[in-house]
Amino acid sequence: MGRFVVTGLVALGALGWHGGIAAQDSPPPLPDDTNAIEVQGDRELRRDEIMRGQRELYVTAPANRTAARFHDPVCVAVVGLEGDQNDIVAQRIRDNVETAGIALAGDGCKPNALVAVNRTPKALIGALRVRDPQLFNRESEAAVRRQLAARKPAISWGETILRANDGILFGERQNESLNPAFAVPFYFGALPSRHRAPLYQTKVNAIVVFDLDRLEDVHVNQLADYATLHLLGDPRDPADHVAAGVPTILSLFADGPSKAPLEMTSLDRAYLRGLYRMGSADWAWRLTSKVLASYEKPTALKDGGSPSGDRIPNPS
Repeated sequence: MGRFVVTGLVALGALGWHGGIAAQDSPPPLPDDTNAIEVQGDRELRRDEIMRGQRELYVTAPANRTAARFHDPVCVAVVGLEGDQNDIVAQRIRDNVETAGIALAGDGCKPNALVAVNRTPKALIGALRVRDPQLFNRESEAAVRRQLAARKPAISWGETILRANDGILFGERQNESLNPAFAVPFYFGALPSRHRAPLYQTKVNAIVVFDLDRLEDVHVNQLADYATLHLLGDPRDPADHVAAGVPTILSLFADGPSKAPLEMTSLDRAYLRGLYRMGSADWAWRLTSKVLASYEKPTALKDGGSPSGDRIPNPS
């Protein structure tokens, strides 16, 4: 449940529109000259900087709830880029998924984490809403409207449901055209606990739609890592990068690709590792301690900001 088939999205227009909507031109390649990008370097952070950065950049659920994340294997798909760049970005995201300690779905899986690139994101999302209304609920609709109104270069949303520790789902769709926000929760013998939540939030899908015309000078690494955080995590919208005071790939569009980091920073990676090291029933207040425990000093940067040993092949 909650998964979508990329071939259906391609037919809608992630790679080109059909059904009377004008097809977008062939997208230009993203730049691949790492040395031409003057990046903001990562740096080692103090404990207080890690805590402040996490607080300012990422959503922290209320203490009496669990943190929303994927609990099922993640299946990644990328559509809308030129040539093999779809595969390059998808593989980069898969590598990030594995580095964070998240299970990947096997070959032939149905994607539950999609990145789409198009010159008309609003029209693409509208067509997706008609074809797959189960991918939207009241909360995600509000988030999409807010981001479109703000003319965001990237529109992200997902679906989160409640699941009991015995695997029972709450808020599951009754059919493909119905997607209630949540069913009324009721418990099957679960007892309240200060240490373990009887219900936890699980992501069943996540989508990021980029505006192709806003990707000038964006490197494929930057695109993949920015998308990774929005697919797997819960970045604030908007985030206060000035108040955070730490390097993050989330500043990609606020600072511009020439000044933003070329990839996820040590804080970004610590956030993902910490989030996915939490037990399914851990209360959200445990996240900060998990992030602190997951933080690793950044590696030495070479070649204009791309860490040694962490490259993807240059797109042709």
